[in-house]
Amino acid sequence: MTDEPRPTRGIILGRIAGARLIVQPSTLLMLVVLALLFSSSDQGGITRHAFSLGMLLAVLLFVSVFLHELAHAIAAWAFGRQVREIVITLWGGHTSFDAKNITPAVSGITAIAGPVANGVLALSGWALLSADVFQGTARGVLTWIIYANVLLAAFNALPGIPMDGGRVLESIVWHASGDRNRATFVAAWAGRVIAVAVVIFALGAPYLRGSRPDLVTAVWAFLIFMILWPAATAAIKMSSTMARREATTAASLMIAAVSVPFTVTVADARTIALRANAAEVVVMAGDGQPAGHFPTLLTDSVPEADRGATGLQSVTMPLARGAIVSPELDGSELVEALRSWWGRTDVWVVVDGERIVGVLPLEAALKALQ
Repeated sequence: MTDEPRPTRGIILGRIAGARLIVQPSTLLMLVVLALLFSSSDQGGITRHAFSLGMLLAVLLFVSVFLHELAHAIAAWAFGRQVREIVITLWGGHTSFDAKNITPAVSGITAIAGPVANGVLALSGWALLSADVFQGTARGVLTWIIYANVLLAAFNALPGIPMDGGRVLESIVWHASGDRNRATFVAAWAGRVIAVAVVIFALGAPYLRGSRPDLVTAVWAFLIFMILWPAATAAIKMSSTMARREATTAASLMIAAVSVPFTVTVADARTIALRANAAEVVVMAGDGQPAGHFPTLLTDSVPEADRGATGLQSVTMPLARGAIVSPELDGSELVEALRSWWGRTDVWVVVDGERIVGVLPLEAALKALQ
């Protein structure tokens, strides 16, 4: 990532090694909802003690999510990456870090660190449970922690985007093929398959047992689907966009151009451009730098009888100094160039070595790279 993204909105609890720790307000609502679910009984009554215990379990669930995200951050720090923020959200969390020039190994290890952390928490809880360290309510809470972390580890390890396991799959395919966009495409489609499989399992498994799916299970399956499917679809679109960007170069987008000195007339420039079959003319300043440009067809606006005596200032549009790109500039480099030059010029001059070969309108580059 080359630019600092906009900070996530939410409640900033502090910083960990420079990374913002953020809790989105919707998380607080989910805490209450989960507390109600955990504390409700078959008879539908909720006591103060039951709600307090339910809230404790909900908080411990989000603590497990936080430790999951912290593990991602620790892995990123271990690889020398800047971690920008750790965010706890309505449905879990995410960790934002500098992914510039990332490798398959860094991506895969950073991704798997989260599920591994939940696995370690579950195993630690199981060890304490086996040692009979806790009894009564505390033992029940410990059992819940084990159960929650097993679920978090298993779910996040599923091999499909947006789960961490999907990023691991992406890294494996990326390493094997050398094509990250193809790897993202494969892992995102795996995420779509998992989204559908969750619904089929949730609704179909009860029928295999001779019963019907209950409303709560159906609702949870639908919510999970609505999280996974759009995220996987967005990743597929992004992989297609990035593949198109990488195949885009300045040479593929430019309009053929020829250069002329500022001292020539409209008639001379027109003749030179038509002989070179160039649709654009770049006017060179006295110091040999591009100073302006105009479409060859614009010379039609000058009466033929006057072209031989008319200077180029009558048709030339000024160019910003230094608005020059190489024809080999690819998608990611073009994006950076757009960020630098947007609002400062309307076109770039495309220069191959010392020869001007074209002009590239920024609008055309933006359209191709979106």
